[in-house]
Amino acid sequence: MFLSDIIIYPIKSFPGVRINESKVEQRGLEHDRRWMLIDENDKFITIRQHHEMLFFDLHIEGNGFVIKHRKSGDTLELPWEIDHGKEVKVTVWDDSAVAIVGRGEWSDWLSEKLDIDCRLVYMPDTSKRHIKKDWAKADEIVSFADGYPLLVIGSASLADLNGKLEKKITIDRFRPNLVFEGGTAYEEFTWGEFRIGENKFQGLKPCARCVVITLDPITAEGGKEPLLTLSKQKVDNKVVFGQHAYATEFGVIKVDDEIEILNYKDSPYDPI
Repeated sequence: MFLSDIIIYPIKSFPGVRINESKVEQRGLEHDRRWMLIDENDKFITIRQHHEMLFFDLHIEGNGFVIKHRKSGDTLELPWEIDHGKEVKVTVWDDSAVAIVGRGEWSDWLSEKLDIDCRLVYMPDTSKRHIKKDWAKADEIVSFADGYPLLVIGSASLADLNGKLEKKITIDRFRPNLVFEGGTAYEEFTWGEFRIGENKFQGLKPCARCVVITLDPITAEGGKEPLLTLSKQKVDNKVVFGQHAYATEFGVIKVDDEIEILNYKDSPYDPI
């Protein structure tokens, strides 16, 4: 087995960026979901309610990245990080974390393109948002991702699912960080400790799925699939696809790195 794709999502709920290598950090891949949009109540804004967040393309440029609004063609340049500004306590699901508010013109641009009132915020290194204790060995932390630092999916799992669908879909529906080739369908559910290149990781639990995966990542049009098909192959009575994980060693991973499974779990939901 080997790593075939590395994808980061600089802004939570926005499309991802494919890269050839990445630094591995405690809260996830470098630059992954460190930016996020919040509403007037300082609560995170999600693609679940605002499908228009799909209508952007992101690419790396200079010391940051560029967002292009697909409909207008307008662009916005953003840095990877900021280290000063007004601090605000933001809410992500049941968690709270300290964030830095970005420049007003950035928020204004995004508010205009999305036709909503929003602010762009950044998670600094000093902000610590912990993952749920059942899935932690120590004080593991996470970015603005929904709950866990990494999402791993095997191409064999997607191939199996596509074999059950009338219209094939791409891996982008599921917003993974790490995609691998080889192995059997859904075997990532049973991974305990594993290595990618010289870096060590801990498999956690399957990723529960919602209506987001029914949205076409280009058109944002919705439907019943693949949620309907996945609901017929539940794991522990949950609709899932992909495996959450976090790193226990922090180096660099690269596309084509070999993957070695060090141990397997007896059940996909075995706690750490």
